[in-house]
Amino acid sequence: MKKTLLFGVLIVFTIQLSFSQKNAKPIISSHNFSSQTELWESIGNGIFNYQADVMYIYGKLYVTPLMPDSAKHKLPTLTEAYLYPLYNQFKKNNSEIIPGYSGDIFLILNFMAQPTQIYKQLAVEMRPFSDMLTYKVDGTEHQGKLRILIKDKAQLEKINNIKPSFLGLVGNLSDIDKNMDSNQMPLIEVDFNELTAWKGTGNIPFEDFTKIKALVGKVHAQNKKISIANCPSYKTVADLIQTSKADFMTTSEAARMAGFFETAK
Repeated sequence: MKKTLLFGVLIVFTIQLSFSQKNAKPIISSHNFSSQTELWESIGNGIFNYQADVMYIYGKLYVTPLMPDSAKHKLPTLTEAYLYPLYNQFKKNNSEIIPGYSGDIFLILNFMAQPTQIYKQLAVEMRPFSDMLTYKVDGTEHQGKLRILIKDKAQLEKINNIKPSFLGLVGNLSDIDKNMDSNQMPLIEVDFNELTAWKGTGNIPFEDFTKIKALVGKVHAQNKKISIANCPSYKTVADLIQTSKADFMTTSEAARMAGFFETAK
């Protein structure tokens, strides 16, 4: 009985993944995953892009925004929660993380202090997964399925003073007019509150909608993606993301918002 039940669960999960391409949701999940199970569930919900807080603690990278109180903590490592489960998908699906998915897959890392130490350790921990990654180091370019990005320009400059970085950069609103190379900065993230005072109830003011739509078009003209962060978690906001043609919304409530995109075509 248990074997039959397990087999049934595996079939359902396989079916979920097979439908992932057409059910892709325009969401970057900013919830810190605690296990590989959470990432696989996210893929099953059509959410393929992630943001995580990482900290260097005693020789490893852990997923956390804060230093734990005890050395006996149970925090997940970046490899356990993100890199290994993504790589497992990559190998299982013949060098595709999501079968048939042609969009960008981003893993955005927030470096919580010690950026140089995090970068050095990241270089070590990423090595076994290098065939999955998109990077350019010392003039050598490798096109993979996953791009690792950071937001902090100062941190990236500090890292680049040591050696050329394999990391990409997430831009902000002020970067749009700078027209930086899309290979270096493939994604722009804009805070919802920088665009409108609308709270997600009723209709968004038309002038705000046209401003957002024009901004999205400007970013797309630079061959970049755009994500709107810190949005209210309402269906009206999901509708805004779709109608404005924004690529993503960044949210810690990814599972809730995914349900509002179920009818996306």
